[in-house]
Amino acid sequence: MRRVLPDLPADSEMRIATPRLDLVPLTADDAVDLFAVLDDPALGRWTGQEPPADVAGLRKKYTMWASRRSPAGDELWLNWVVRRRDDDRAVGHLQATVGAAHTEVAWVIGTPNQHQGFATEAAHALIAWLLEALGADSIVACIHPGHLASQAVADRVGMHPTDRRDDGEVVWEYVTPPPRG
Repeated sequence: MRRVLPDLPADSEMRIATPRLDLVPLTADDAVDLFAVLDDPALGRWTGQEPPADVAGLRKKYTMWASRRSPAGDELWLNWVVRRRDDDRAVGHLQATVGAAHTEVAWVIGTPNQHQGFATEAAHALIAWLLEALGADSIVACIHPGHLASQAVADRVGMHPTDRRDDGEVVWEYVTPPPRG
């Protein structure tokens, strides 16, 4: 169990590239692109969140996240916009809440871009980055018990459901593979 938070990484250290995606540290300027992605009531079925009211409200939220620390300073709040490499279009976002006990990850991919492997590709890259760059030793995701697509993503990236619940959601945990040799 990690007892001390890692240092806050610089923007350049947080950029993650995959074959089809660029995961770029989220800024307030991404509100315009992500509003179009998140302005979809269908996403709220599993996240429990309403679509953003407007770009200004989303920009305000992202400005608050810009410090990358929780108000109490006991967590790192790391967020990425997920962009397609071929056209730089935003398709979703990722979050990693890094605390003393564990790191919680979440992914949201807009409805038109689902079922193309983007969530799996992005989540896999995020977990690899968290392990290597931050030395994360406990990674979890909280997934609605009816959200089969998100459960499939978690399974594909090496997460397993636990018997724990958080606000009605199943806690999935990444199990670090044993060393080879």
